Amino acid sequence: MSTLSEAGLAKRGARSINRAEIVDANFTAWVGGLAPGGGARPAEHDFLADGSRLSAGAFLEIFRHQVTSRHLDLEARAMRSRNEGFYTIGSSGHEGNAVVGALTRPTDPAFLHYRSGAFMMARLAKDDSCDAVYETCLALAASREDPVSGGRHKVWGSKATWVLPQTSTIASHLPKAVGTAIALEQAARLKRTLPVPADSIVVCSFGDASTNHATAQSGFNAAQWAAFQRLPVPVLFVCEDNGLGISVRTPTGWVEANFSGRTGLDYFSADGTDLPEAYEQASRAIENCRGRRRPTFLHLKLPRLLGHAGTDWEGDYLDFGTIEATEARDPLLASARLAVESGLMSPAEVLALYEETRSRVAQAAGRAAKRPRLESADEVLEALAPLHADAVHAEAARSPEAPRRVEAFG
Repeated sequence: MSTLSEAGLAKRGARSINRAEIVDANFTAWVGGLAPGGGARPAEHDFLADGSRLSAGAFLEIFRHQVTSRHLDLEARAMRSRNEGFYTIGSSGHEGNAVVGALTRPTDPAFLHYRSGAFMMARLAKDDSCDAVYETCLALAASREDPVSGGRHKVWGSKATWVLPQTSTIASHLPKAVGTAIALEQAARLKRTLPVPADSIVVCSFGDASTNHATAQSGFNAAQWAAFQRLPVPVLFVCEDNGLGISVRTPTGWVEANFSGRTGLDYFSADGTDLPEAYEQASRAIENCRGRRRPTFLHLKLPRLLGHAGTDWEGDYLDFGTIEATEARDPLLASARLAVESGLMSPAEVLALYEETRSRVAQAAGRAAKRPRLESADEVLEALAPLHADAVHAEAARSPEAPRRVEAFG
């Protein structure tokens, strides 16, 4: 009879450790140990750091979005443990992308990476009719009332705020984003009425490993090729670099070396755990893209917390020292420190926000778990958008000289 080695037994025991619980407890304990900041509380329009346009008011808004995104990740895993939720790829560690959601407009079309939870909380906050937390929980619960996929798949999307729903697997959304950016400019040249302002940009986020895929390369190349010919391509590429592609490490410095000197691509970089720095560099990147109408690459360096998904055990490919060092880079810790040291919030106020958000997310998850789901293959296959087959065939048969009947498509 074979027996496990001591190392094997240790690994089996380590698998039972819930890193989400550890990250959660670390935040509470760490914030509780912070000393209150001295001096007067900053005014809403006061800047929080030299060299950054991040104001106290903007910081508070972004910090709330970060905390909300984190609790949605934690609740997603709790829902899965109760068989009430079915998606555990989260955004923990990537909460710095909230600055991009806050700084871009709700009329800037966005094609998003699946770790864009904080971006979505910031973007959806611009839609007064939306309950972002509840709608996300509906998606996690695979409810047919999920307004994005109708219970088929958890994806980020919003018609009202121009987040086009799609899966971001292997960067398949990058060519679509580039095509949309080119189409914005082409429509203006053709004197077509745009559904968004003429100076809109297209936002496209993705991970560092995805930059190596052929689909991503075709997107980058098409954007650069057009820009080289002085054609406007207002696409903002947002690379959220956590140094890992599921279990495979990205070589240190690869993204910067690969993208910082490309012809036809303007490069900006920031530590995504440092909100003042990330806010300033994102501001510059967005202004560059919007003003110059050029492809722009924003490189945000971030940690990935809690593994690739709830089913991923990082101990199979990372040592515990590395896992713990990554957890120490938690962007929520950095944001909480800034809130306290600046005098904007006390440790008690930070913890109150954290726990109030936990309660709000848990309540939304409880409601969402009770909502109906799809129950048959026919329901799953039913079209999400109206389909007018006759109008499609008529358009396909239309001669080039005949006017296009846009109204036929509803």
